Amino acid sequence: MSRSSIKPIPFYIKEQDSPAKREILKAALSLFTRHGLDGTSIRDIAGETGYSNPALFKHFEGKDELAKYLFVSCYQQLVFSLFNGINFHDPFQKNLKLLVTRTTNFIDESLDAFLYVQDNLRHFWPQLGNELSEHSLIDKLRRLLEEGRKQGVVATDVALELQVSALSGTLPQFARLIYFREIKGNARASSASLLLLMERMLRK
Repeated sequence: MSRSSIKPIPFYIKEQDSPAKREILKAALSLFTRHGLDGTSIRDIAGETGYSNPALFKHFEGKDELAKYLFVSCYQQLVFSLFNGINFHDPFQKNLKLLVTRTTNFIDESLDAFLYVQDNLRHFWPQLGNELSEHSLIDKLRRLLEEGRKQGVVATDVALELQVSALSGTLPQFARLIYFREIKGNARASSASLLLLMERMLRK
């Protein structure tokens, strides 16, 4: 088998995870994304993996713990992938382009993870807000836009929170269009158009 044909281990799987746990995590993320938390049962996950229900309970107390584990892993990885190493004092246009590039890369590499976070943020954030506060995606987007305002390239006649909402809402909707193939091709192919849209929404 060539190196190019070897699939990388998903970020939410640890090197020490057993084969059963790996398959449970992959199946659960796929099913939660396709059918939602309420539409997915332990039996569904077991059936998808070929492992029995007891195999799942060996690693997680139940579906809720499994779902929360995946959410935390996916959320932290998303924020890290989008903002790691970004200097908010750099030119705003540079940072916005970097954000769009990193977002489209993440969508192409981990579409289920991206959508899982967006679709379940309202469910998990009240439980995990304190735990994830230093990784707040909204706070980082707000900092990005605040700096753009200071640099005079982001409009100040529109409420900042509305701009944050526009930015944070457009990206998940774009990912859903990719998921349902309403946009043809991969996310990277639309990165230039997505960047242009963002710039027009925020332009002073």
